[in-house]
Amino acid sequence: MKILLTGANGFVGRHLYALLKSEGHEVRALTRVASSLYGNDNIECDLERTENLDSIVTGCDVIIHLAGRAHVMNDGKFDAAAAYASANTEVTRRLAESASKCGVRRFVFLSSVKVNGESTPMDKPFFASDNPQPQDQYGISKLHAEQQVQRVAGATAMDYVIIRTPLVYGPGVRANFASLIKLTLSGIPIPLGAVRNKRSLISVQNLCTALLRAATIPGPINATVLVSDGDDLSTPQLVRAIARAHNVPARVFWFPLGILNIVSVLTRKQSLFQRLCGSLTVDISESKRLLQWSPEVSVDESMRMMAQP
Repeated sequence: MKILLTGANGFVGRHLYALLKSEGHEVRALTRVASSLYGNDNIECDLERTENLDSIVTGCDVIIHLAGRAHVMNDGKFDAAAAYASANTEVTRRLAESASKCGVRRFVFLSSVKVNGESTPMDKPFFASDNPQPQDQYGISKLHAEQQVQRVAGATAMDYVIIRTPLVYGPGVRANFASLIKLTLSGIPIPLGAVRNKRSLISVQNLCTALLRAATIPGPINATVLVSDGDDLSTPQLVRAIARAHNVPARVFWFPLGILNIVSVLTRKQSLFQRLCGSLTVDISESKRLLQWSPEVSVDESMRMMAQP
């Protein structure tokens, strides 16, 4: 199968490219800046600046669209809404339109659970069928991108699969998860023992197998699904899993959450407090049913993979 993979240089893209090649697929690995990692498979293309995408998608059976903007500069003059709309919504719209025009069979789009919202009650997970409630510009841009994919597919013969994912972790992870690993390994006591939450997350290995199934399963599918490891963890459980993988003690101790909340307000870290102490879970029954997929790698195994030098 001929597959165009956008965002091939990203965290998920590097892992997915390796899996697709191991499965014998012909891959066009699209990167914004030329990369030697992919040899002759590499296509250098800035999707935001390239007006005509037909030559890139022509001849492909499937597009797996990972490329997008996850962060904006911390600059008050920077228009976050416009940046997200350009990179996430408009690029997806133009790519989907080129794909449908050029006979691409399926469009697989990596979206985000942020389309659903930022938190759930501990015992009420998000479903893909829930009314979207994005709370930030990133989530809004992903929702609008999903709508563009659905609009294009609905008017053409092109099939689509939209995958919404919670936090993705694995070898090479950065940002908040990398910070949590660093904190756990530092030996500094972590005052989160009183936290009683549940968070869904997904290893990059499990996400890549879901994306592979989305690209290759016979269709039509035309659906939006949620994915996770299927094993929701509290933040203390997550810290302990990280510690186990690195053979270090988990120095988690009990501390009043009310005081932590006050500190988060005073330090303007309320969003960090919510991520560490709040719940966000997803139901993956539809992804299991429609994609005939199940997460194969356990949390402990995924953590051990990250701990390997």
